[in-house]
Amino acid sequence: MREKKQALKPDTVLKNYWSDNERFADFFNAVLFHGEQMIFPEELEELDTEESTVLEHREYAESITASRDSVKVRKKSSALGVEFVILGMENQGYIHYAMPMRVMGYDYGSYKK
Repeated sequence: MREKKQALKPDTVLKNYWSDNERFADFFNAVLFHGEQMIFPEELEELDTEESTVLEHREYAESITASRDSVKVRKKSSALGVEFVILGMENQGYIHYAMPMRVMGYDYGSYKK
């Protein structure tokens, strides 16, 4: 039997893996809530992972485009209306000390939308 040749990119494999709402919810429940099920798969909706914005300051303007690995919104009805929580995930193959700044940039773009 011939061995199957694979040309898989880790980023693509992980994006596909975390697109499953059950896995995504399990991960956040384990990390944030010590395994207690607070986020349910059926409450999650996939969001657009592309972030783009225009930064403007006086005479200067710059457009910024970025893409998050995985981002979902949790919508849950409550006594006071609908509660929204945005959950995002970035995959890394090595330690990147500037990652918190990169993620804050993504968050800024999301909030600006």
